[in-house]
Amino acid sequence: MRTIRIELEGSAGHVAIERTPGCGGDSTIRIDSILREPKKEQAWKTWQLPASISDDELFKVAEEVQHRCDGCRGTNSMVHDYFTQMQRFQD
Repeated sequence: MRTIRIELEGSAGHVAIERTPGCGGDSTIRIDSILREPKKEQAWKTWQLPASISDDELFKVAEEVQHRCDGCRGTNSMVHDYFTQMQRFQD
C-alpha cells in the first residue's frame, strides 16, 4: 500500500501533497501550498520533486512548508511533523 495524496492544514495555510507517475517510470512528488492571507509572500507555491529525493533535501522543503502552513518559523519538532508526512511519498 502506498499513500498517493494527503492534505495538511495549519493556521496560516494549506498544503496538498501527491505522488504522480512520471515519464519513463520516474515518479514525482507534487506539493501545492496556499496561504490563507498572503501579505508579502506568494499566495500559491508549487514544488515538483523527484520521488527519489534525499531526506536532507526533503527536510529543507518541509521547513518552508511548515512555515507557510503555520505562519511562523517552527521548532525542529514542528518541521519534523511535516517532514514525516512528506516522507510517505519518497521511493
